[in-house]
Amino acid sequence: MINVSVKCQFDEFILDINEQFPSDKIIGLFGSSGSGKSKLLRQMLGFDLNYQQQVSIQFNSKTWQDKATKQFELTEKRGIGYLPQTVDLFSYLNVEDNIKFGTKNQSLDSDFYKTILLELDIEELTKKLPNQLSGGQKQRVGLARAVISAKQLLILDEPFSAIGEDHKPQIMRLLKTINKNSNLPIIFSSHNRYEHAYLTEHLVNIDNGKVTQSGAYSKLSTDINNSFAQAPGAVNHLEAKSVSFDDDYYVNQLVSQDVQLWAGFQPIEKDRQVHLEVRAKDISIALTNTNNTSILNCLPVKLVASKEISRHQYLLKLAFNNTYLIAFITKKSFIDLKLKDDMDIFALFKAVSVLPISN
Repeated sequence: MINVSVKCQFDEFILDINEQFPSDKIIGLFGSSGSGKSKLLRQMLGFDLNYQQQVSIQFNSKTWQDKATKQFELTEKRGIGYLPQTVDLFSYLNVEDNIKFGTKNQSLDSDFYKTILLELDIEELTKKLPNQLSGGQKQRVGLARAVISAKQLLILDEPFSAIGEDHKPQIMRLLKTINKNSNLPIIFSSHNRYEHAYLTEHLVNIDNGKVTQSGAYSKLSTDINNSFAQAPGAVNHLEAKSVSFDDDYYVNQLVSQDVQLWAGFQPIEKDRQVHLEVRAKDISIALTNTNNTSILNCLPVKLVASKEISRHQYLLKLAFNNTYLIAFITKKSFIDLKLKDDMDIFALFKAVSVLPISN
């Protein structure tokens, strides 16, 4: 486990967090800009010592720092790979030397190194200098350096902020693979719910320097009683398998728990496992299954619970077999449909509202 107890004051801002994170999963820090995500990561790295009042960081029972007992493990000896929000590459080193900088005096797995270059699409950039790179290329180089140097822990601060949508899915898959194959814990910060829906296993919701929710993402994201699920940008995820690609309509046919689904619009390889994301506000509710609509996706679900979250809106928790979803609907719709807990209903959403990411 990773035990973090931090109390720091930065002028008027106070960071006060006491949490325990699993040391073999992907931990996602969620919160708006200025909530304290980056400050927490910097404390775990051993930075910003002048602001510390009470700090204790333990990684798998080893103390990295403890202000009370004056214990402090140097940052470079903690085995952390780190990608800051603003990537700082050495201007006088080419890409290859920048990536390998953090592995000096250490053995480097050449096959792993080549795989990282390939997956991050930077194998053609190795001899270039930083001033010859775009912002997205710099961030991918910085990510490669962090991954290569991570022996105990990988810390990523807004890792996708400069990365284009064409590279993001592949990079997210890479991070999942690294975590799964090596049990390397990854802590990343992001205010993007789509990124959390794909990557995060343990969610830490931070607001104004304090943790408001912490726990398994699958539970917190579908708990209609907490603020994370109630926020307007809430995202659902479904696991599916690609069946075929319709060349006439340029749409993918998929199946999830024996139910046919449609999602666009780039062809997905047949039989590929696919992670589907759809916003809670994009789900509509019907009492019957009807084909007389432009909406292509219709899931048979059970209404597990409902909550009136404002004067005009309800949040529903739905069970699609063993998968939970949430949906926002108006109070008028809830009353007009006479919805009640344990009702069998249908969740509808357009193919254009689905974000498919191949696993």
